[in-house]
Amino acid sequence: MAKVGFDEKPRVEEAEIASIQWTSSWGTAASVDKPLPSAPKHTGLQSYFAYAKATLQSLGLNVFVYVLQHFLGIDLNEIPKKPFHRDRWLALLRSVVHVLPFTIAMGEIIINWRGYYVGANVDGLNYMQFAAKLHEMAMQSSLAVIVFCYVRHVLFSGDALPIGALLSGLQLTQVSYLWSMELWGIASSKIPLRRRIGLMSMIIIAVLLASTVGPSSAILLIPNLSYWPAGSTRIWLNTTAADLWPSRLDGSLVPSYCSQAANVSSICPASEWHALSDYLSLANGILPAAFLGPYTVSPYSVQLTGQGSLRQLIIQHHIYDNETASYDQGAAQATTQHSAVADALSATSSLWDIALQNSHSPFFDQRDAVQSIVADNFQPYTLASCGADVIEGETDDRPVAFPIPPGSSSDMLQGADIRTDTNLPMFAIEYAGLTRSEILETPGQKSNYRVKWVALPEDPFNGSSIGAVILQPTTNETQGILVCNVAAGWGSSSMNMSSSPAASGTGLASSSIYDPDSALPQADDYSRRIADSVITFDLPLFPQRKINISREWAEYLNPLIPTLNMTVFNALMSVKLIDHEDTTSANIILAGLLANGLARIGFNSQLQGEIRTAFNPTLDASIPDGDYWFSGRRDVFTVDPEASRDWVKLRVDSSVEGYGFGLEGIAPKLTVAVLLIYCALVVGHVCYAAMSGVSSTSWDSITEMVALAVNSSPTIQLRNTCAGISQMGVFQLPMRILTRKDAMGEDEDHLELIVGAVDELVAKRCRVRENHDYGTMHGSSGVVSVHDASGSSCRPRRLDGDGTDLVGSHAL
Repeated sequence: MAKVGFDEKPRVEEAEIASIQWTSSWGTAASVDKPLPSAPKHTGLQSYFAYAKATLQSLGLNVFVYVLQHFLGIDLNEIPKKPFHRDRWLALLRSVVHVLPFTIAMGEIIINWRGYYVGANVDGLNYMQFAAKLHEMAMQSSLAVIVFCYVRHVLFSGDALPIGALLSGLQLTQVSYLWSMELWGIASSKIPLRRRIGLMSMIIIAVLLASTVGPSSAILLIPNLSYWPAGSTRIWLNTTAADLWPSRLDGSLVPSYCSQAANVSSICPASEWHALSDYLSLANGILPAAFLGPYTVSPYSVQLTGQGSLRQLIIQHHIYDNETASYDQGAAQATTQHSAVADALSATSSLWDIALQNSHSPFFDQRDAVQSIVADNFQPYTLASCGADVIEGETDDRPVAFPIPPGSSSDMLQGADIRTDTNLPMFAIEYAGLTRSEILETPGQKSNYRVKWVALPEDPFNGSSIGAVILQPTTNETQGILVCNVAAGWGSSSMNMSSSPAASGTGLASSSIYDPDSALPQADDYSRRIADSVITFDLPLFPQRKINISREWAEYLNPLIPTLNMTVFNALMSVKLIDHEDTTSANIILAGLLANGLARIGFNSQLQGEIRTAFNPTLDASIPDGDYWFSGRRDVFTVDPEASRDWVKLRVDSSVEGYGFGLEGIAPKLTVAVLLIYCALVVGHVCYAAMSGVSSTSWDSITEMVALAVNSSPTIQLRNTCAGISQMGVFQLPMRILTRKDAMGEDEDHLELIVGAVDELVAKRCRVRENHDYGTMHGSSGVVSVHDASGSSCRPRRLDGDGTDLVGSHAL
């Protein structure tokens, strides 16, 4: 196989390289013995022009260099040039290409890292796409400069470089370069392993960055429509946690007048019981009757009112599928926001709106404002499960079986005598403390629905709060009953309230389960599914605080309505769900009544403290200090430390909807990582330029590289490649840029691309020198060589298999 080599000779000093010789095609020779020229010094205008030229070339503005030369009257002919300089000022000026993309990238990172709210609307969002594209192009040019710098560093040092890496800086925007023969030719080349790893790492990182910096810039540059922080403060309610969220309820907590619906006030457990009537009526009217059979559709929630807030009573039924035969298929669960907390949040929201008028923040321009209580807040979650049974007359002394607590895990029911042979359609536990005949003694008219509350013991009913037996209307001795197991607990929940309807002083509260890591310690898919729900009941995970309910307190859930001569429960069952069994309606009513009643505990508790104010000259009054509130530095409310020691303390976080910059979500964080890697490369390149002073703008375009190749001697190593390259071996060939004597007989040296193996000693002697002018073109009919004093040549020899010099014979 033909090879390319350099004549070898023992090491000589560079000072001995002094002879310049050229040989014509006719065999005549002439020599001129002169010392190699040194780089001319720039003075005056030439120095300024050199710096201006370097700056313009680094920005790719070569056409302006031409215009400047013409304006200054500088010779426009091609003159010898310095391939690379060692000048710190020039090196830093040539790094100016990084300034704009680096500055924008760092600005994007900082503004998104710190977060910045823009406003409800942003003009010119479409133009941001163009700006991001321009930034992408600038960063890709910057990356190309870094890659070319690394490639030139190798070439100028005289080391070999795989031919596949020659134009790598121009292919960064092509992801296909990662699986091209050029790149894999580099990986499988024979250059030293350390050089290969460094070159491959640089190119791969640059290609990946060139493909991702554009989308990354667009994500960070274009404002996102989201909710942004707008202040934070703690609030206090004049009640204790034990009184607001008690673990046991008895009749002493309720005024006696709450036993009749005519006297029911907002503090009574049964207040707003008619909301459940609205729920059942809506459920009956959502779909035409023809669709009620195959489909079950219910409203998501109905509204409840407080002293200054609107709340949602959320009800879900049929929460178990048909495969869960052990549980009631029609079980219902319910929840609503705590009334006292919702009222305090509504008051805080109104004060926040007032403070907005006394600030210099951009939050006044918003689409919506939301106040949120995230931690340390609880609301009631209830669950009811009923099964149909029958009492065979007054002599029926059989014990009553209650459905197993559907919200309890199997571990909680270990040891319980769970029966499957009862009349109930689900697993049940018999309660020996109550016989069927005793149930018949429940007061009320037989033509109405009557409720008998039963205190179920924790053993074996672990997870139950109270039991209920509902006597259905009857006219004979056989009495149909619904046996119900009801569970309740306080669950950790977040509460949100929009301040948009604050003009009326009332905000609509919404909530969701909060803190899945705390409430649901099992980090599995099932626990995450529960954490994503708005309502659930799954003991012992959630709710965290079980509630025990006495019969006396439960009686206040079903007061008498004197004008109708019936109880609340009977009135609600009169609007029960159409085409559903009584058990489904009973489940909904029991769960809803209990959730509503629990949320009214501590109804009269109120927001406490003095609010920080500032004088507003426009209103000529002192109103809440918006700038102080929105800063989130300290609490806006101040309370007496001694008096508030046991009060309920909650943190309210404010947010506004609009456009802004931030790092919410995974995508912005990933884009910041991408731009940080890019910035690190830029900083490394600038530091290298500043410390070494080495810089170059040669061969950073295909045209310049073609000119260098055309001015280089051909080699047999590239035989049959004039119409393309199909073999990876070509891309593995080592390549250098080395000096040669020009053919014009002038003092300037000439540079050539040398492909093939070269002796390291010769490569070191003939490597490109810094601050040295190279130019002119050797004659097409001659061969150029650079000799040392002993006559050893730097001319590459092209040898065939028998050692014949193919250059002189024009074999190519």
